Amino acid sequence: MAEVMAIHKKGAKPDRSNYRPVSLTSVCCKIIRNHIMSYLIENNLISNKQYDFISGRSTMLQLLHMLDDWTACLEKGGQIDAVYTDFEKAFDKVPHQRLISKLHSYKILNVIIAWIVDFLKARKFRVNGSYSEWQNVTSGIPQGSVLGPLLFLIYINDLIECCNESYIYLFADDAKIYRHIQCPDDCKLIQNVLARLQSRSQKWLLSLNATKCCVVSYGRSVDKTNTYTLVDHRNQDVVLERYDKVKDLGILFDDKLSFREHIQDKINKAYMMLGVIKRNFRHMTISTFLLIYQTMVRSYLDYCCSVWAPYKKGDIEALEKMQKRATKMLPSLRYSSYPDRLKACNLTTLHYRQVRGDMIEVHKIVSGKYDSVIAPTLIMSDTHKTRGNDLRLQKSHLKYDMRKFYFTNRVVDQ
Repeated sequence: MAEVMAIHKKGAKPDRSNYRPVSLTSVCCKIIRNHIMSYLIENNLISNKQYDFISGRSTMLQLLHMLDDWTACLEKGGQIDAVYTDFEKAFDKVPHQRLISKLHSYKILNVIIAWIVDFLKARKFRVNGSYSEWQNVTSGIPQGSVLGPLLFLIYINDLIECCNESYIYLFADDAKIYRHIQCPDDCKLIQNVLARLQSRSQKWLLSLNATKCCVVSYGRSVDKTNTYTLVDHRNQDVVLERYDKVKDLGILFDDKLSFREHIQDKINKAYMMLGVIKRNFRHMTISTFLLIYQTMVRSYLDYCCSVWAPYKKGDIEALEKMQKRATKMLPSLRYSSYPDRLKACNLTTLHYRQVRGDMIEVHKIVSGKYDSVIAPTLIMSDTHKTRGNDLRLQKSHLKYDMRKFYFTNRVVDQ
């Protein structure tokens, strides 16, 4: 019996379908989850295309790997067509019997499966706050538990088997299918993959929401006449909407992969939070300012900074201007120079912090902290004529800024 907190995701708030039902569940789920996860990882049973709820994988790692593929393809010409799919109420529609059959197929211990069966069956829930009546849960996985996401990953783990002609990245139930488009046949391959993905999903009682799926084409000059379709619940073909930009895992992608709009959005949010701080904290010490600034403002700029880090001088200065204004909020430092304010607060410039973030990621890649299959590729130097070490990187000769200033190439100079 679970008390459900209805958490708004996005869209119109009066629409009940735009809320996520999060249940409070028993803490012993964590023990079962850790046992199953260690078994799956040790036996290499989790897909390398799944990046969610798995230790050592993250949103930034997926985006870095994905952009490594995209920019390498775009350096050769053509465009990238990416289809962003959306499963309709995926967590809530997983059928219990079919989930249990998949657990058996992975040869998980029968005693563990029996525990999960008891965990899922005869469940009830009601909405917290203004309590509703108790309702029976006939399908789906409880959201809010540490065990629920793992059960869902197991259920959709074999989705990529139908995507052999294209590439797919999974983050829980968010799937991206893409292909390097160089001829009309490449578009047909994506359409074939979409049809197989939808057919396979329906077989396992998961439905793609055709109205929420979309297409974005990336490149220097893109052909936007390519169309892709899915079948809706009325068995009619629906042409997927085409966008010029899309928010993927919290990062705003534009069709040129310049991230100019994302950077501006980050700056606007940072200024908004500075306004909140200024209105509510009139007298701040340095320690108080640092706690508030690092938590409420700089955290916006730290998220996945290696993915969208600016390389143009105007963008770098626009970000730095925000921190200059933030440090002026301290009355004792208002009339000091910017370097002196940074020194007094023990802060670094935002550009330096982004470079530092790049170096942390490079260290994790070259030292083996990340699995080489799921990490972006860094080209190791093959020359032995100069002094140095065996972890030197090689810089590629590139034509276009899209690849030239991407993570795997720009970090070599550093």
